[in-house]
Amino acid sequence: MRALADPAAIPTRANLVAIAATSGLSLGLFVGLPVLLDGRIGPLALLALLPVLAIVPHWALVHEAVHGHLLPDRRADAIAGRLLAILFLAPFATLRFGHLSHHSLNARATERPEPYDPATTSWRRAAFLYYPRLLGGLHLVEVASGPSSFVPRRLLRPLVRRLFYEGSPEAMGMAERAERRLLDPAALRSIRLDALAILALLVLAFALYGTAWPVLAAALIGRALLVSLMDDAPHHGGPLADPGQGYDMRAPRLLGLLVLHTNLHGTHHRHPGLPWTALPAAFVAEGGRYEGHYLLRPWRQLLGPIPLDRLAPARAEAGP
Repeated sequence: MRALADPAAIPTRANLVAIAATSGLSLGLFVGLPVLLDGRIGPLALLALLPVLAIVPHWALVHEAVHGHLLPDRRADAIAGRLLAILFLAPFATLRFGHLSHHSLNARATERPEPYDPATTSWRRAAFLYYPRLLGGLHLVEVASGPSSFVPRRLLRPLVRRLFYEGSPEAMGMAERAERRLLDPAALRSIRLDALAILALLVLAFALYGTAWPVLAAALIGRALLVSLMDDAPHHGGPLADPGQGYDMRAPRLLGLLVLHTNLHGTHHRHPGLPWTALPAAFVAEGGRYEGHYLLRPWRQLLGPIPLDRLAPARAEAGP
């Protein structure tokens, strides 16, 4: 279930401004730039940089909708989240279930990409799976969830179950929950409609870019790289077995506002019912401390997979 915020605490006006800005930048990338610049690759490449970088706050807004923090009205929250997800190029229902499953399984080895067991897997083999996911693969899987939804349900079922950790004793029946939620007829219909909207958007965009299509392709790769690189950065190398694990990372005030305080990821995991504007106060109230910088910590992931025994479980508090 989503942890819903108090409607009065949701910063509606700020969120509407952010929705307009990020949606405008995405639409500008897909439709505006090729129309305005008429195939001039140099200016296109330069101006495409801003909507690529804006994918970080764009995801932050989708994330707010997933938790019911984007708009006070639940129906409006879901509609806005769905429209943002289409511009993100992935169906809202799959993004929502994937993120909420992350909260359910946080700090379990099954859900984290970096742990590997040297007794059963070599570092090289672990890296073979790890680096493609880190360098764009995660977002490509999110995008692929749209077209793959048109696979016949009997073939889609094992794929969904495998993606959500079938057979893992740590997964808490997530495979069954994924099958039940994502393959429900209404959910599947919603995913397929989103996928068709995404396909139409991409077809239109590539047609408008014409011979300058490599600029759009590079921008999409850049977005995939950023989304995938930032996804596990707040958890990478953190101790296992702590459901509230997540790094609170230092960021300049303006950057924190631009990314909707996603730098305070640990505070979000401990208080998933709080909208983004309430996270700094919660961080201070808890006497929080920063663990690294928002712009630097993601690069640690490039060091690669980590042996399971190095990710020691968080220590329990000592008894009296």
